[in-house]
Amino acid sequence: MALLRTDKADFAVGSMLEVPNDLVYQPMFTYNPVLITSLDHPLAPKKQVTLKDISPYGLILPPHHLSTWRIVNLVFKQHNLSYKIALEAGGWEVIKKYVELNMGISIVTDVCITEENKKNLAIIPLDQYFPKRSYGLVLRQGKFCSPQAKRFIDIMEPQFFSKKENPNPPNPFSKN
Repeated sequence: MALLRTDKADFAVGSMLEVPNDLVYQPMFTYNPVLITSLDHPLAPKKQVTLKDISPYGLILPPHHLSTWRIVNLVFKQHNLSYKIALEAGGWEVIKKYVELNMGISIVTDVCITEENKKNLAIIPLDQYFPKRSYGLVLRQGKFCSPQAKRFIDIMEPQFFSKKENPNPPNPFSKN
């Protein structure tokens, strides 16, 4: 966000729960929340789990400042349940490896699940408790796009600029 705000980046791609007034967020892709466990974990054979089922086990989550913590905390509080943190780890691949090694369980979006992961991890849907997560483009309000940024955005969302009358509007994500 700092790079966007200082014009050192044209845009970012990510997930946003709250959009500050100086930024515009255009969701593009949506993914489902899932619980991942090692194959020999007690929850692994279950097709569905409850938050109460998850509560006694240590979670492996990304660093505290990322939105996953807030979502997990909010959902467990809404259901008056506690949760435990077993480990904080940066990056999906690291988290999945620790889960595979049975160092804890984790709540992730299914975008990070590969075919290989499906062989080594139990994957249980959690969309009855956790919201789907959208990922999309983040741009500073009023920012003009460079030709390179426009091309990249066009690759990700081919219809994005063709819907606009002006190919370089002051706010390319404007709903107007």
